[in-house]
Amino acid sequence: MEIISRFVLHIENFFLLSHFSKIIIQWTLTALAVYGLVTFFIRNWDDARAPIYVGFAVRIVLLIGLSIEMLHQASITEITTVYYDRQPSLRQFLHFLFFGYIIVVGFYYIVTLKQKKNQGIFYTFDIAVMALPALQLLTSFFFFAIKGELILADVIGFLIMFTIIGASLYLFFQNYWEFRLETIIPFYLIIGICLILFYITGIVDLMEVSNLIFFLGLLMTYHLIKRNKFLLLQKLKQPFQLTMAILFLALSNPLYNAADVALANTDAELRLRYFETTNLMQLEEAKTLATKITKDGHFSFRQPETQDFHNRYWLRSKNYSVDIDGVSGVVMNVHRQTEPEGKTLSVEEYVALSKQLLEQMGRTLIEDDQIYTTVTEEESRVHVEMVPKYSDGSVLDGWMNTSFSWEKESLMQFHERYNLYPVETLKDIFITSEGIELILHQWYEMLGEEVPGYVVENVTYGYSNRTIEINITTVNQHTIHLDGRSGEILYFSGELANYETIHLQELENQVLTSKNIQIDNWEREGISNFWKWREKDRSPEEKKLSFVHEFSYSNDEPLFTYSKNVDYRHQPSTKVTVATNKEAYKAVASSIDFIPYASRARLTHVIDENDEMRLAWLLVIQPYKKAEHRLYLVDIETKEWVSLYE
Repeated sequence: MEIISRFVLHIENFFLLSHFSKIIIQWTLTALAVYGLVTFFIRNWDDARAPIYVGFAVRIVLLIGLSIEMLHQASITEITTVYYDRQPSLRQFLHFLFFGYIIVVGFYYIVTLKQKKNQGIFYTFDIAVMALPALQLLTSFFFFAIKGELILADVIGFLIMFTIIGASLYLFFQNYWEFRLETIIPFYLIIGICLILFYITGIVDLMEVSNLIFFLGLLMTYHLIKRNKFLLLQKLKQPFQLTMAILFLALSNPLYNAADVALANTDAELRLRYFETTNLMQLEEAKTLATKITKDGHFSFRQPETQDFHNRYWLRSKNYSVDIDGVSGVVMNVHRQTEPEGKTLSVEEYVALSKQLLEQMGRTLIEDDQIYTTVTEEESRVHVEMVPKYSDGSVLDGWMNTSFSWEKESLMQFHERYNLYPVETLKDIFITSEGIELILHQWYEMLGEEVPGYVVENVTYGYSNRTIEINITTVNQHTIHLDGRSGEILYFSGELANYETIHLQELENQVLTSKNIQIDNWEREGISNFWKWREKDRSPEEKKLSFVHEFSYSNDEPLFTYSKNVDYRHQPSTKVTVATNKEAYKAVASSIDFIPYASRARLTHVIDENDEMRLAWLLVIQPYKKAEHRLYLVDIETKEWVSLYE
């Protein structure tokens, strides 16, 4: 049962099959299983005509399934991306061929072992269907060859694939008409070598070819067994048919099957932690921001099926590709894919254009005298880079800063970093620049030092570990991370000026006391130069997020490090079966206004602003003919739910 539950969860977690595919596969396999049982128990069954009718019916149903999958893929995939972005552009379509077409058609051949006529037409039809993705891949190769976007490795790969496909098809039909060792051995040699290579390199990376090769190998094996005249094999045919019919009926019937039993007895694994104060960026917000940057009006979007949240928005238009962080909204990368337009401008005009672009994006810049700008020219391009200055006027030496590349009047590349803006103007931050100054003053007063020159080096956002962190660096190489909501210091690392005279364990106590921690209720563990503070006697039933405070130092070294992290040792116990996610799905399904294409569920700890935890199912639902995912948090007990992307 565990193997069955793991197999089902693997298919759901990776969106290997859509809801439509599952329904079609289950009902078709069930119908074939019933047909197999009927033919076994009814002796005067018409073995000549019935298998033909059933064969056509099965393939019509499967073609309907393929059409549904293809319509979805065509709606979310641009034809120009199919060659270089084969996975995941045709992912569900290819998985339907593997889990659906190969298995269903294979089961059909099993329950029609006694059929002797008209199988050639089914062989040809099935091979043609399985060859379609490979032909499409080769066609897209020529499309890119015409555009001149291929490299030598692509050409070599194409020739190898073309040779494998051509040779395997030729040898298959040679062996179909006449069995000879000089053709059957090379055929199975090609099949075996290909399957081994696909397994080693990753079979899903080239499913267009691996599906066809795998199917040809199975079909030829079936054909050879069926032609075999051994008496023992003839006697085993009917018991084998009966066994497979009963097995598929138990595994795939849509009313109640072995998978339902397995999931009802399988405990769900805790897969995620989510802070409900997180404010995720919406797809339309990302597209609006991309339009402000590029002036292009239409952007396509591609969401990897294996990704739950929109961690990144990968947007593409006629002229640009834009990569935007899905939580903070920071622009990770902009790249122009077409030739520049306009006339060449002066250096001052490019600097002005760069600042104007940031303002068009809705950013509020710090004062000009706090920004250090460098301009470099490389052939026909002008690169503008902006970094903030420390509070004492010195310049931050960073390796990734806000940078622009211009050619003529066109923006060619752009990368943004959240360090050119007052923190109070950034999304969901509750502290101010003056508040940061006060926090640092109190911290360095505790260390017995003056506040050095400092600068906000970056601001990072998340939804699972911490929500917002303000990263600060100082002129004396100290690193400090602040909570963007409370202002609490979460991390410090740096060399202490007075390390020879300061009592470091006493400093530990001061740091903890400054965070309103009752030290008597905490225990200290030491390993080498590391010390960890954890709460004593914490009950596993307590539904509150637990933290560990970690210190690292040596009495004869100046380096002192402190960090506050989630304590993974103290996690509330969970006892939830996988099957309960169906109840969560029903609670949401009655209210959604779109057709669900595929879905999966993650057992999640939801953390509120007071660090209180509750269990919920995170439902990830992909709408039909849409690339984006819709996320819903459904409370385990009350079944109340909230949408994260609407």
